[in-house]
Amino acid sequence: MDEKKWLQHCATEAQLRQFNDEGYLIVEDALSPDLLARLNDAVDRVEAREREEKGLKPDALLKKFRTVVEDDVFLELLDNPKTFPLLWDILGWNIQLYISHLIVYPPEQKKDKIHQGGWHQDGGRPVPEMERPHPRLSLKISYWLSDVNTPEHGAMQIVPRSHKLDTKPEGSDAGEGVLPVCVKAGTAVLFDRRMWHRRGINTSDVTRRVLFFGYSYRWLRGLDYNLMPENILSKCDPIRRQLLGDGIDVKGWWQPTEADVPLKSWLREHKGEDYLEALG
Repeated sequence: MDEKKWLQHCATEAQLRQFNDEGYLIVEDALSPDLLARLNDAVDRVEAREREEKGLKPDALLKKFRTVVEDDVFLELLDNPKTFPLLWDILGWNIQLYISHLIVYPPEQKKDKIHQGGWHQDGGRPVPEMERPHPRLSLKISYWLSDVNTPEHGAMQIVPRSHKLDTKPEGSDAGEGVLPVCVKAGTAVLFDRRMWHRRGINTSDVTRRVLFFGYSYRWLRGLDYNLMPENILSKCDPIRRQLLGDGIDVKGWWQPTEADVPLKSWLREHKGEDYLEALG
């Protein structure tokens, strides 16, 4: 990949303000038609294997974690040129992928088994164990592999600005303040992991497909891995290795050297020292 493409898609002041204030950001055409097709082909393979191994019926909801290692095409999402620069402008250079999660949600057929998602914040144990208000520890990118252009397609539901709330927003169960994120295939949606959100109900005739890639600071443990297998890391350049949790020394997760975080050196070379200092 031409890394200089990243420089074309750094965050604007308007994008940073949108994400900080509203808690989400929509990036249209984040996936090229070719990449979208190859991702869907890979999902076909993963889905077929998972359904066979788990005995899932064709109409059952499928969830697959640690997706990034399942096909080389998923590695291309790690530093997607239209989203990766937004990540470092929001979180900084000391970042990693902590989770990759595929959801395949066929249309609902049995009305007595509706797969309505429950309102939640992402984050696992930090949610109940940390003091409130929570700091921003991570964000997720949802890559939409199918058209979800109406609420009836199972569009993700969010409550904008709720990433600044400690409890579930009042009235959300009744739809107050709720925004269905209706997008076309190839769109990426970045959202703060503190955002209150849930999965909508798919009553369309289209299977809903989405990949979630979550990024956090490197001093948090990954959900996808303790140590990423070397056969995966060996396919990657230094920056992708960083994003997959690689490092030089165990202290580097808390006190990183330049060798631990090659993204920092890249940003210094292409954006300058003042830019690095602004990121923190």
